[in-house]
This record gives sequence, structure tokens and C-alpha cells, in this order.
Amino acid sequence: MKNFFKKINRIFQDYMREKRLKIGKAIWDKKEKTNIIKGNNFIENNNIKSILFLRYDGKIGDMIVNSLMFREIKKVYPDIKIGLVARGAAIDIVKDNPNVDEIYEYHKDRKKIKELALKIKEEKYDLLIDFSEMLRVNQMMLINLCGARINIGIEKENWKLFDISLNIRDFNQHISELYIKILKFLGIDNINSSYDVFSSNYLLKDLNLENKKYCVFNPYAASKHRSFSSENIEKISKIILEKNYEKLILIGSEDKIKELKKLDISKENKVKIVETKGMSEVAELIKGADLIVSPDTSIVHLGKAFNKKMICIYRKELGKEDKNSILWGPNSEKAKIIFVEEKTKDGEEININNLNLDEFKKEIGKILY
Repeated sequence: MKNFFKKINRIFQDYMREKRLKIGKAIWDKKEKTNIIKGNNFIENNNIKSILFLRYDGKIGDMIVNSLMFREIKKVYPDIKIGLVARGAAIDIVKDNPNVDEIYEYHKDRKKIKELALKIKEEKYDLLIDFSEMLRVNQMMLINLCGARINIGIEKENWKLFDISLNIRDFNQHISELYIKILKFLGIDNINSSYDVFSSNYLLKDLNLENKKYCVFNPYAASKHRSFSSENIEKISKIILEKNYEKLILIGSEDKIKELKKLDISKENKVKIVETKGMSEVAELIKGADLIVSPDTSIVHLGKAFNKKMICIYRKELGKEDKNSILWGPNSEKAKIIFVEEKTKDGEEININNLNLDEFKKEIGKILY
């Protein structure tokens, strides 16, 4: 009976969401058209002096990969102003990025969104780029009220809000290819696809990790099905400790640190359990590491940014084509993906705790040499 009511509620919420989106589109999907000059160099042809990137989704991995765009634009046009709408932990990734001139913090509160949009409107941005697959009402409102001269969206050909719709999203390619295609449309060539993450070194000094050979093991991801159990954290940690590392660093948020400190592995002299206060500290630990082990893609992208050896654990449903590890994979020759492969029923998720530990042990041996 409980599942029945949950299903009915989900159907109702989906119905109401569709209604809200239609009403929102009717209100906000409008814009005065701009005369756009086409050609080989969109930036120069249209006298673009400032660009606003919308990354209000708060996704850390997307922000890390997106950093290649900021650098490549500034490399060719150092005087272009780059503004960025961001929220949550993703701000940590860009707050020290010299290629971003202005960061606007996004809050979900509608009043704050309006205030933010009006502040941005005063800056008179020439170009706004939005990466959303689906726009919610608050996001429609933000784009409308920002008042940029030209709006670019991805697969938004049926929207009046966008002057240009780039139909270039390809789920069979790594996400970085999307950003490279946008750069080429803007007139940027000879693109370096590496990512930029900037961090300090104070944490490595505090933990006495400078010049030490250590492995960072992040056992957690956004859902319980993608996070390792206490039992498997211990087993994986013991496999890592068999290798020639001076330290094993286990990382997590405050609530996860309490779980990690209860484990027997926490008593090992070589093990440090570190509560990271923001992604800038995570980045610092990864920057100095010799190996990264993680089921979380944001950590994987950080590892790629610093060109680290990685063992990345992804899930893959048997009998189906894998898209996730293509779109959100490490995209690095120094990374090894280990798949947890299962057949699932409708509504079920693959549990990452079914990782083959013998395969993990074998691959960690390979990646070290």
C-alpha cells in the first residue's frame, strides 16, 4: 500500500511539474532578437567583450571540465570578461581560477534569483551560455532577466529565449567534447582539453604529507548504491596498504568521518582520516597523491586535472550499452576503470559493493608499474 501511494504521488508530481514548466515557458520564453553576424569567428564578428556562463546546477565534475573553456578563451582573448553563475561546492573549484573575473552565487530562492539577475543585467553581458538539458522555471526567469545581448543554449531550437541553439550534445562522447565544440563555434582553435584546478598547499603541510608517497581513497558518492559499505572500505584499504605507500588518506564529509573513525583500519599507523572542508582541500590532497581510488566522478575529474594515476569504479548494467563511463569517464590514459556489472530489474540500482575485490587487487598491482 505504501508503494502504491508513493507511485501515485510520483505520477501527480510529474504531472504538476509539466504544468509548471508550460506556464513558466509562456511567461519567460521571450527575448528581443539580436542581429547576429555569422562566420568563422563568432567572438570577433559580434564584438563580444564579455561572456556569462551559467552553471547553477552545482555539479562539481561539470565545473572542473568546464574550466578548459575559461582558459582557452582567455588565452586568445585575455581582455574578455568572464562571469560565472555557480552554487554550492562547485564555487570552491573556481574561486581561485584567474581566468574567471566574476563569480555570482546562485540560490534557489526566487527572490534571490531576481536580485541576482538584476545585478547581472547591470553588467551588460554580450553573450550568455547555458548548458542545461532541461530548464526549470527559476532558470528560465534568470536567463530572461539577465538581459544578455546574445543567448546561446544547447538543443533549444524551440525556444525564443535563445538566439542560437547549438545541436551538438552527443552522449556517445566525453562531456569535454561538448565544451570543445562550443569553443570552436566561438572561433577558438588549437584547443588544449586539460582542466584547471587551483589549490594551495597548507593542508599537505599540516598533515605532514609533503614529498610523501600516498594514496587517496574516497569511498563515497552521491547515493548509497554508489558508496562503499564499512566492510568494503576496510577490505579495499587493506589491499591498498599492501602496496608501497607511506600513507593511505581516507576522505569524507563530517558525517562520513564519524563512520570511518569507527573502522578497525583507522588504527593503522599508515592511515589518515581527513575531514575535508570544501573541494579546494580535496583538490589539494589529490594534487599531491600518487594514486586516487574513487567511485565518485567529481573526484575522478579532479584526478584528471592533476594528471594522476586512478582506479575509478563505475557501474554497468549487463546487456546494455555503457554511456556513463563514456560521458563522465576519466578521459585519461593514467586511469583504469573497473566496472561493477549486474542485471537489474525496473526500479533497482546496481550496488557498487558487489565490486570484484580480486579484480581490484589485480588492477592496483598493474597501475603501479
